[in-house]
Amino acid sequence: MSDTRDRFEATALRDHMAGTFEHFGMPAADAATAAEVLIDADLKGIESHGIAHLTWHGGYVPGLRDGRVNPTPAVRVLRETPATLALDGDGGMGVVVAKDAMDRCIARAEASGIGMVTIRNGRHFGAAGYYAEMAAARGLIGMASCNVVPLAVAAGGTERAFGTNPLAFAAPIAGRDPFSLDMATTAVAGGKLEIAGRQGKPLPAGWAVDAEGRDSDDPSALGQGGALLPLGSHLETSSYKGYGLGLVADILSGVLSGAGFGMILPRPHMGQWFAAWRIDAFRDPAEFEAEMADLAERIHAIAPAPGVDRVRIPGDKEAEARADRERNGIPLDAETVDQLRELAAETGVPVPAPLRRSA
Repeated sequence: MSDTRDRFEATALRDHMAGTFEHFGMPAADAATAAEVLIDADLKGIESHGIAHLTWHGGYVPGLRDGRVNPTPAVRVLRETPATLALDGDGGMGVVVAKDAMDRCIARAEASGIGMVTIRNGRHFGAAGYYAEMAAARGLIGMASCNVVPLAVAAGGTERAFGTNPLAFAAPIAGRDPFSLDMATTAVAGGKLEIAGRQGKPLPAGWAVDAEGRDSDDPSALGQGGALLPLGSHLETSSYKGYGLGLVADILSGVLSGAGFGMILPRPHMGQWFAAWRIDAFRDPAEFEAEMADLAERIHAIAPAPGVDRVRIPGDKEAEARADRERNGIPLDAETVDQLRELAAETGVPVPAPLRRSA
């Protein structure tokens, strides 16, 4: 089915967001960074982590308004070794503090072979894959993760035990976009429920349960006392795997950083974890990237199942979305556009006109 939503030029949306962040007290450079990270998600088709969050998510404008997000944080080094850093994010805009943390992580990896950084007192950091891909762009392997307050039931349980707790991994490939896995450890990211609600669509089976623990197709299930399901959905379909991975993210991002695991993590805090390492510590980087290209080609050559156009590797879908959206613009739901215009009336930062209007 063709996407008939209004489309907007990426640079114009990026400038709009940067101006909005500046209106709420962020320095120009930080505002530009925040806008860049969010628009990168929209370009990759990760609409659950892009500009739609600007107006209502507590990690962005609402948090700047009420003090949950510090527009001018003083990030502190808590512990340090040549290869590692433990940081306190001072409640700063999560996408800004996290990008700085990954820059520091990469610098340590390039100097020492490996780098690892944790953040406590962090805020929502957008799509985890952005930070892993920063390392891949420098010829390194990168990982990133965060934890959030519980949104999902434990495998076999009826109570919320962990958050969406994403894990991201990226590695360079010769001659093409990197291998890039960015996955929630729940059956689906919470933002997918937001999108379904905006578009008036029911949830697929296996995404969420209601307050009584019954499977639910209601996009408002979380707000009605329900919960997400772990990756795998139910015990008989291996939900213990997603649950276990979610707890790994909780340990790396929350327990190791000192932020706290999800069940004791105070709102709106988040813990975060970043890692990067040099390929030449293990083998010749050119040989590694060439073998990665061979891996990708062999997977692409696999015959697709009925109803599937082709077999992809992680990162392919996002690269395809970026190529389309850089050329044709980013599609936005009508509800998101209305929210942006309502905020623009307050800030005086105009929403750009669409490149084309929906039919």
